[in-house]
Amino acid sequence: MFEHYLAAFAAIFQPQNLLAMILGGLWGIIAGALPGISTSMGVVLLIPFTFGMSPLTAFTILVSAYCGGITGGSITSVLFGIPGEPSAVCTVIEGHALAKQGHAARALWIFIIASAIGGIFSVFVMMVGTPLIANFALQFGPPEYFALTLLGLSVVSGISGGSVLRGILSCLFGLFLATVGTDGITGVERFTFDSIILLGGIELVPAMVGLLAISEILLEAEQPYTEYKGSAHYRGLREEMPTLAEYLEHWVVLAKSCVIGTISGALPGGGATIASFLAYGEAARSSKKPDRFGNGAVDGLMAAEASNNASTGGSMTILLSLGIPASNTTAMLIAAFMIHGLQPGPLLYSQRPDIIFGIFVAMLVSNIFLVALSIVGVRMFLQMNRLPYSVFSAAIMVLCVIGAFGLRNSIDDLYIMFACGIIGYFMKKLAFPIAPAVLGLVLGDRAEASLRRSLLLSLGDPLILVSRPISAILLFLAAFSIIYPIFKKSRMFRES
Repeated sequence: MFEHYLAAFAAIFQPQNLLAMILGGLWGIIAGALPGISTSMGVVLLIPFTFGMSPLTAFTILVSAYCGGITGGSITSVLFGIPGEPSAVCTVIEGHALAKQGHAARALWIFIIASAIGGIFSVFVMMVGTPLIANFALQFGPPEYFALTLLGLSVVSGISGGSVLRGILSCLFGLFLATVGTDGITGVERFTFDSIILLGGIELVPAMVGLLAISEILLEAEQPYTEYKGSAHYRGLREEMPTLAEYLEHWVVLAKSCVIGTISGALPGGGATIASFLAYGEAARSSKKPDRFGNGAVDGLMAAEASNNASTGGSMTILLSLGIPASNTTAMLIAAFMIHGLQPGPLLYSQRPDIIFGIFVAMLVSNIFLVALSIVGVRMFLQMNRLPYSVFSAAIMVLCVIGAFGLRNSIDDLYIMFACGIIGYFMKKLAFPIAPAVLGLVLGDRAEASLRRSLLLSLGDPLILVSRPISAILLFLAAFSIIYPIFKKSRMFRES
């Protein structure tokens, strides 16, 4: 095995592979940062360019774009409150709050370093623990996936801000949005009101951009001549670099988030989005100062970023070991394997170890390179942050429109985006948190599909959800995650 790693390092550090890594990482950062050009879409757009490349060079550029896309989704999240990726929603909550307080550079440093820690951790797990994670993932069926999504929804009590009731109502609204459209099992139309626009359901990206970004622009438009809050107190990247002690203070949160992200990434149907919500909710639940969450909590930002980047190694683990795509992006990578005459799975280890170990090393080195690439990328955005918000709010609006329309080249998505933007505007005015609604929209469809498949398997017997050990444990954790924060807050209220 040691000789395979030596050969892989020698191959990756060849000029063409290093160039592929840099170009792939930069493209991934751009694709992840722009709403509508997701990580999976960024990888898909690169695949045609890999036809004439050697397999190792092709997968070097593709996995670098994959890691860069997850990282890049947080740049616009921190600075403008626009999540480039669904997995960056929690980053918007804490990172953008820090930026509005004048600490944009500090928030960017935190996300860059936490992203690198999560990505590197998951690569080492991928190298060492591939068989264990793959065997564990094989035990998941519909009941386990329902319990996993319910565990993801249970973090609503930790991301609701001051009012848990308003957070639950917001989450229920998101779950309602997830039911709109054509039923995936029976084909019946639900809540479409005979509208063709709603027949295909509420697309996640337009709704998410509307709720989080358009609503923020509308709020800022009420005071068009007010300077952006972060601009007057802006300090450069060097001046706001966090100390090592700050990371050591939150090492437990970082460790837990890396583990959560890696395991969630290895589960088909899990991925970076669920990982970030689970880790963020766990950080909020275990925090000694839960009041900071929603107002620029450093540990919340670290948890979200470490977990969503750790999911990349977990997703690649299940793809390389079993040939099962655990995320949209790894599903696209299967096409790349087929183009080069390869089949991901157990036989690939014995047939082409150079590709397997080359991908390991490429992901490890690209996560290190992404620190430098991210710093280069954010400098331009930080200069924009010096301007009054009113100067570039129109540009942000244009990016939102391009992202929503470019998803399917449909004007209907723009209607959904602006409708959700107006709804999000009134939610913010009435102090309803937005994050639980996005959480409900992201996980609602998966939760419903998993529950209904479970009941079909058991002929309608709900005991199937608690009769299987993994699903029972996950449901217990979900119940604990809901009850404990409420109990903790009520106890703090009584003591005060």
